[in-house]
Amino acid sequence: MAHVKLTNINVEIPIYDANALRLFKRRSTKGKSKVGSGSFSTAGVLSVQALRNINLEVNDGERLALIGHNGAGKTTLLRFIAGVYPKGEGIRDILGDVHLYGSASSINPDGTGYENILLAMRLNGLDKSLEPKIRKDVEEFTELGEFLNMPMRTYSAGMSARLNFAIATLKTPSILLIDEGIGAGDKNFADKVEKRVKEFTDRAKIIVMASHSGEFLKKMCNRGAVLRRGSIEFVGDVEEALEFYDRSL
Repeated sequence: MAHVKLTNINVEIPIYDANALRLFKRRSTKGKSKVGSGSFSTAGVLSVQALRNINLEVNDGERLALIGHNGAGKTTLLRFIAGVYPKGEGIRDILGDVHLYGSASSINPDGTGYENILLAMRLNGLDKSLEPKIRKDVEEFTELGEFLNMPMRTYSAGMSARLNFAIATLKTPSILLIDEGIGAGDKNFADKVEKRVKEFTDRAKIIVMASHSGEFLKKMCNRGAVLRRGSIEFVGDVEEALEFYDRSL
């Protein structure tokens, strides 16, 4: 049984941009001073309150949509669940293996598509004897053809999204986190994504995804959480969550 349970989570993220530091140094005093949503300590680090008092529980078979404008905290929350960010304050209780998918990422941008498939197989502990089957599956799913012989740095954003999603779903994790972009693209690819995501939930695993496409989230998810300035303002049925978000604009 997989689950995600976050209790009273607060996360501050340090920012080391030199220009920002100079600005905040001029405004800071002894100890720690607050400026907007960030704070600056005399240790020389600007920090931003990225998540505020997050309480969230997701269980087997649930597909949770994270809804909110840019900067609301969707990506930060996904990365926190994945363990990318430090614990911060509160209790992070994760049961199951987690995979974070991001459409803008790649395992090795200088490697070809096929090389990245092999690398993903090794990272996921998949036997090399499965390579022919997996290569065929990725070829059919992505429809990238000869581009699989080219470095991923030459791919468009849409091509990278296709291959990254195929690689992310080589092995079924207990908890799949999807960060933006996967709802975009042509209808044929969107249909393939929908089918594969449903295969995950049919095996009673957890999916948490962020997207700006309300229609895509309605198809993919059964629950929704609305975020604003790092806080969760609403959790419930996905359609009710989207309606709540629309009213808050």
